[in-house]
Amino acid sequence: MLKNQFNIIKDSRGYIVVRIGGEYAQHAHIKTKNACRLLIKLIEDNKLPTSYYLQGSCKRLLTEEEYRRLKSKKQNYTNVNKGIKNTK
Repeated sequence: MLKNQFNIIKDSRGYIVVRIGGEYAQHAHIKTKNACRLLIKLIEDNKLPTSYYLQGSCKRLLTEEEYRRLKSKKQNYTNVNKGIKNTK
């Protein structure tokens, strides 16, 4: 579990997630506040987001070493076995 602190700032185009105590470049622009909260929660839970945009935001907020430690989500396999339909 990563122990980083983030701040959400309202912007004219959406929201900005800023890493507290980080460099100037460690920020990400996101449209909704819920997406900001989701990104912060995923980082705190040490999980890699499935969205490519949020993955890029994660890369900007974290250092290379911290980003490499994030675990990607496992693929799920669903066997759809519906059987034979009767049309009577």
